[in-house]
Amino acid sequence: NSAGAGLLAILMVFAFGSLKAQSSRQAIDQKFTLKIQRWEDSVRRLKAKRMPVYVGGSLSLAFPQNTLKSRIEALNGLRVSYTGTNLGGVLGTQLLKLKANAGLYYSDASVPYDMQMWQCSLASSIYILRLKEIKYHTLEPYFNLGLAHQSTKFYGNYLAGENGAPTNSNYSSTDQPLLNVSQYNQMNAGVGVEYQLESSNRMFVHLFAEMNYGLLISSRANTAAFNKTVTQNPTSITLGINFGIIK
Repeated sequence: NSAGAGLLAILMVFAFGSLKAQSSRQAIDQKFTLKIQRWEDSVRRLKAKRMPVYVGGSLSLAFPQNTLKSRIEALNGLRVSYTGTNLGGVLGTQLLKLKANAGLYYSDASVPYDMQMWQCSLASSIYILRLKEIKYHTLEPYFNLGLAHQSTKFYGNYLAGENGAPTNSNYSSTDQPLLNVSQYNQMNAGVGVEYQLESSNRMFVHLFAEMNYGLLISSRANTAAFNKTVTQNPTSITLGINFGIIK
């Protein structure tokens, strides 16, 4: 009986020691797990604070319009509509966007005289609904403000006999002779809306539609007869897509 009691005591001591060791190990594991969780939480907070950068390109279809004011009777009060495409680059964040574009436009069939316009522009945009808090919406409205430089070619035969001005037929790319090339600089302001698609591969596709109103800053013509020919109330509707990578 004494031998059995001694054996039982030894087993109890061993079991107690095992339980104590196991409890100590669990405590160490819990501390280690807690440290890992804290580290992961800190990484998540850092990632949440970091603002992603959008870098890519832009492709769009645009429909500019303006009314001409001119000393040339055939052009004075003429409403001109264009159709063309833009190609450019995009750099932005969740709140702001900077876009540079270059485009080529041709006058519509409703315009009696052929006109061709080349434009380069730079515009910045701000997402209205994200001013207070960075939060995604199905549609993201925005304001934009920018500058544009336009080079417009005027074709036709309406200068013949106009104040004795001759018709210049050099550089003609249409059936109508080239009369003048005017340079216009204007400020643009407008509103737009984007539908934003983003993938897990850090790619983005943003579909957009916007409308801009322009204010003429300066103009210059290479033909004296067109010195006072300027644009009034320029507007433009643009439909397109921004695409690229998220850094």
